[in-house]
Amino acid sequence: MNLNEPDWNILPLQEGVVMWYHIPDTLNELKDSNYFDKSNLFSESFSFKIASQPFSAGVEKYAYFAFDIKSIKSNPAKNMVMKEYLYVGRNDPFEKYLEAVEVSTVAHFLATKFNLISERKSIPKVNFLYTKLLRCGTIDLCTRYYTIEPRLKDTEYKRFNANTGVITELRPTLEAFVHFTYEYTKGYLVVCDLQGIELNNEFLLTDPAIHCIDPLRFGRTNFGKNGIKQLFLGNHRCNNVCKELKLSHINN
Repeated sequence: MNLNEPDWNILPLQEGVVMWYHIPDTLNELKDSNYFDKSNLFSESFSFKIASQPFSAGVEKYAYFAFDIKSIKSNPAKNMVMKEYLYVGRNDPFEKYLEAVEVSTVAHFLATKFNLISERKSIPKVNFLYTKLLRCGTIDLCTRYYTIEPRLKDTEYKRFNANTGVITELRPTLEAFVHFTYEYTKGYLVVCDLQGIELNNEFLLTDPAIHCIDPLRFGRTNFGKNGIKQLFLGNHRCNNVCKELKLSHINN
């Protein structure tokens, strides 16, 4: 592990293909698992550099400093973070990374809907980094995959709540956002495990989890109906932001 940003001048340029989903337009599209079929992925070639060692290791992923230089001729190169799963098991690794992109896309859609209401009421915005999938090299047993996203500013990184329902850093806006995702989707899912940075009037988040009544979506951090009932509904305490957003009161 190396916490220092590398000397990009000595690292080799690499090529890959980056893939993503368009943000859904409607709640029905969000709920339709076919919308997130592999055939609906968009893709383009991608030139990058990546640090040889990760700067961070979580429970599930390594995180590497990276540099997006595909548009260096017309724009400044972008600082990115690439994340690699520590363990993918016997399943197709492509599918595991695709789940992470789907979670990010859904969270991004719901944050946009939340912000349309919150900005009229001077409530801080909630935004998620837009995560894409990166495939390196040819498609074979040695193919490496990553998720890739913009690098967060050098501000203290915090975990505000977990997918177990535990609140580690209480922020009423974020607890109201979780409540909003439940109500907006009519009980279909909740977005949780909120982590990232806190700015003046905005939370910029990454790596959320989703509990959903469809147990086949959103990977192994989706605890399904029990996750919604026991870990969200059983723990949530409505606050002033919930009231300001006119969310239905949750009795628990």
